[in-house]
Amino acid sequence: MGLNVLEENPSLTLAAKGHAKYLFINNEFSHYEKYYSKRFIGKTPSRRAVESGYKSRFVIENISKGEESYNESVKDLFSAIYHRLGFLNFNINEIGFYKLNKIFVYDMGNYYINRACAERNSVQSGFTAICKDKNKIISKSDFYAQMKTNPQAVFWPYDGMKNTPAVFYEEVPDPLPDYGVCGYPVSISFNPFYYQNKKIKLISFELYKNGEKVNKTKIITYKNDVNHKLTKTQFVLFPLERLEYGSEYEAKADFIISGRMKSYEWKFSVEEKSQPVITVTGRKGIYKIRPNITYLIYFKPLDENDKLSKLRYEFYRGLQINKIGYKDANTIYLNISGSKNQKLKITTKKRNITLMIK
Repeated sequence: MGLNVLEENPSLTLAAKGHAKYLFINNEFSHYEKYYSKRFIGKTPSRRAVESGYKSRFVIENISKGEESYNESVKDLFSAIYHRLGFLNFNINEIGFYKLNKIFVYDMGNYYINRACAERNSVQSGFTAICKDKNKIISKSDFYAQMKTNPQAVFWPYDGMKNTPAVFYEEVPDPLPDYGVCGYPVSISFNPFYYQNKKIKLISFELYKNGEKVNKTKIITYKNDVNHKLTKTQFVLFPLERLEYGSEYEAKADFIISGRMKSYEWKFSVEEKSQPVITVTGRKGIYKIRPNITYLIYFKPLDENDKLSKLRYEFYRGLQINKIGYKDANTIYLNISGSKNQKLKITTKKRNITLMIK
């Protein structure tokens, strides 16, 4: 992305480690800690960082749960728009991170601000309430030192990105509370250092699949963000249906910035599946599959909140399930063996389908 590398900071790692242990021991999942709970360090991420030796309260925290690796965790967090924008913040260059079982905690900060917070206070004007000592003044040059070395704008998925995920489900807080499943969000972030005194007006933000416009989309800005998390320099487009495997998409956006038109266009492609995919489009159906081959069974959502639930399997002796599990909330992976015409019935809360060996 052209953003500066995040260097590890031991105090931030200590804070991340402490919060991961708190979440695990108390079986909680939140950015906030309760004072009377075990392993309490501090109520907020900034307080925990300060208690761990960090001098600055300028701390951004991301957490995830359930993934097997850091790569999977970060990939899932980038699907969640608020968490993505936390990682893509223009004013961070330090990070602490820790994994405990399947709990991941990332605490991010700024070296220049942290250093200024540790120095004697000789600044007459600037920003306050950023340091451990809330009365200490941080100069604008220290506050913007990191931000001005980053690019003027960041696009995600970035131009030419391969293996883009196809789907977004939910995050806390939820940017689309009326939708349980939709496509992977597309975002534009402008660097506040370069745009702090410029008026940015969005004219259009569109998505095209293989040259055809995707009509079902929702654009979120600071004006209509239900959680008031987006800033005036952040813009998000949500495809309201999940993206298609193997397809190429093009994003186009037009802005008027300080009275001048500015247009952006970039392309990305959605991940392809090495396994064969069976798409279940209705409530019932018979689908033929080959034995000893792992398939992805994709249950295309019947509405904006349709996710797999109450999954059950029924089959007769002689058929064997070799591999089965969830790929995502609308997709399972499945490998069975048996004789020709043997059947596996799959029922969910809304579906009743049959897989037949061919």
